[in-house]
Amino acid sequence: MTTNKRLQYFDLAKGIGILLVIIGHLQGNDIFSLSPYILPFCTWIFSFHMPLFFLISGMLMKYRNDQEISLSNLIKKRFISIMIPYFCFSMIYLSVVFYALLIQKSIMPETLYVNLWYVFSTYGMSVLWFLPTLFFAEIIFLFLLKKLNRKVLAITIVTITATISVVNYLISQLTFSSPIMERIHELSIAVMRPFLALIFIYIGYLVFSYFKESEKVIGKEIIIGIVLLIIGIVFFRVNGGVDFRSLVQKNLFFYYLCSVSTSLGLILICKNCHVTLKLLTFCGKNSLIIMAVHNNSTILFYAMKFSMFVNQYLTHARGYICYFIIFAILLLYSILITLLINHFFPFIIGKKKKTAKVS
Repeated sequence: MTTNKRLQYFDLAKGIGILLVIIGHLQGNDIFSLSPYILPFCTWIFSFHMPLFFLISGMLMKYRNDQEISLSNLIKKRFISIMIPYFCFSMIYLSVVFYALLIQKSIMPETLYVNLWYVFSTYGMSVLWFLPTLFFAEIIFLFLLKKLNRKVLAITIVTITATISVVNYLISQLTFSSPIMERIHELSIAVMRPFLALIFIYIGYLVFSYFKESEKVIGKEIIIGIVLLIIGIVFFRVNGGVDFRSLVQKNLFFYYLCSVSTSLGLILICKNCHVTLKLLTFCGKNSLIIMAVHNNSTILFYAMKFSMFVNQYLTHARGYICYFIIFAILLLYSILITLLINHFFPFIIGKKKKTAKVS
């Protein structure tokens, strides 16, 4: 397997992942009314879509041989590529809040204060929570990887996961009845997220060592991938809806088995996909930007208005066509903003020049 091919299937998996993120965030009564299958599909997506990115992160660490790079250099690189975009996009999000407060006068000052807290506590505004979680999880993992031998590393990460999961469960049983207590609860979630993401990064790091290099389709891997997807679906049905952002995991065994199985199944299938899928690859390469910009309520509003306009001329599969129209508009918007940022404002994603292009 060539270097480009290996990187391509990572991009392909991330591309599928980010499209699922967009679909998963298309929620609300108006959306769910289009089809009875949308809600369970979105719930299924939430069972694995963030762990998928953590697993790929661990695989990329192994692929890049990050263990041989000094921790200080890794921290610097990760800060530029992850935290600079976090703060830049947070400032953009905050500008919308300022506009609503000062120009539209549609929100109270307290809303601004809470969102400032979200940014600087790394709890994160909206979808941006993922970036500091990934940053700190990667740094913690790399630190442990450099300091501990293989056996101790495994024991340490499993112990951390079990301990933080218990703490998270105990905290979830508490009642936070005041704004101050709510902020403390949010801070505890922000602190726990990276530690709970550790095990996904670790699994990705380990599993990548067993991936066989081949230019041909490996039938056994496709079969394993399909079986893993089925296992993931079965345990999703048992465990029900979860949400990594809020650390709602329910049954831990079912949660981790579902998220890891589904993610690895998807990655294995992508690994054996030798067809060039330009749109998915582009979305995978630019998943960070798409993650940050897709959740635009104004674009969603007009997308729904347009879909309802089209709906009056449809006779079959009206709900599904309307849903696809909404999704397509959000995706098109996200791609256009991605191209704009890459070409004119690359500093937002920690780069000095345009690197992404559609080819």
